[in-house]
Amino acid sequence: MRVMLKTNKDRLVKMAVMGEVVHPSSRGYTVDFEGKPRMGLGMSGIKYNVTVGDLCYGWAEEEHMEPGLSISNRDPNENAALSVLACIGNEVKVVTGEARGAKGYIIGKHGNFMAWLREEDQEKVNIGDKIQVKAWGVGLKIEGFDDVKVNKLDPDLLERMGITVENGRLVVPVVNEFPAYIMGSGYGMWPVTIDYDIQTTCPEVYDELGLKKLRFGDIVALKDQLNWWGRGYYKGAITIGVVIHGWSSHAGHGPGVTTLLSTKSDRIITKTDPDANIAYYLGIREKSKK
Repeated sequence: MRVMLKTNKDRLVKMAVMGEVVHPSSRGYTVDFEGKPRMGLGMSGIKYNVTVGDLCYGWAEEEHMEPGLSISNRDPNENAALSVLACIGNEVKVVTGEARGAKGYIIGKHGNFMAWLREEDQEKVNIGDKIQVKAWGVGLKIEGFDDVKVNKLDPDLLERMGITVENGRLVVPVVNEFPAYIMGSGYGMWPVTIDYDIQTTCPEVYDELGLKKLRFGDIVALKDQLNWWGRGYYKGAITIGVVIHGWSSHAGHGPGVTTLLSTKSDRIITKTDPDANIAYYLGIREKSKK
């Protein structure tokens, strides 16, 4: 029997938190996993031609590419509040500068948050501009699924993801599934504040798993991975996440995933959908006609 999701969204606190568009920084050349020097590009600042829905792979000299705008706070306490309270899919609004009043969405959480704005609005944004986030999602639960942890997910986005309930289980559309052994940087960290990476160190494995096809915003499943109050291997568990940053040449790193749903049990099953991407769910892009 198929039924729609019910949540406690009407009892969640919705509040404002702020970040600013952060300037890129550089440590100069670093070495990749084979010892070759590289000048990595893509973290912080404003990316004019890289956004949610684009391929993660293939950008020249990329390193942990963050699509769109990257926002953070200099004050550690204010940044902690932003890190914990803001969720994927939350609405954002520019409150300073030439783009004041422009609205968009949170599309990822790395060290920074990433935000999407319309192209014409993003062209007006300057580094240092303030971005206000309508934070909503902390404490979100799916009724009847107390054993499924919901993490950093806007309630409205959850409802747009095409998730159904069939025979007492959540059926989640995903672009791809990945085995536990491919997960790398971020293990052991708290899922609320940071992502973790699908490793791209071994070419034979990333070709076999189709990693070059991943796009920013893709919804993916991570097998035998538990993301509750920490993250790690747990046989039979499954985690659902969204791809939020790009490839890496560093050992143990690769496309980043912000985790959204996780359970120890079989309460989550997946179905393959090549259009399982938040760019479509949020109305940022239109699906191509087949």
